[in-house]
Amino acid sequence: MRIRANTTIGGASRFDAAAAEETLRELEEQYANGDIERHAYFEKKSSLVRLFVKSTTSPTRKPRGDFD
Repeated sequence: MRIRANTTIGGASRFDAAAAEETLRELEEQYANGDIERHAYFEKKSSLVRLFVKSTTSPTRKPRGDFD
């Protein structure tokens, strides 16, 4: 199965970078206040980072034989 960028369906990403920044700030405040444990903090932060990367990038694969 090939991975390809498709910008015709869905158009713009529904992910908002400002909202992610706000959420990360709130998460760090909760961790600093001791409201959440270290494990929960890292689980939530890794999920947010994964969502951010998935939403802001569009990976493509080069056709076989194109090694430039």
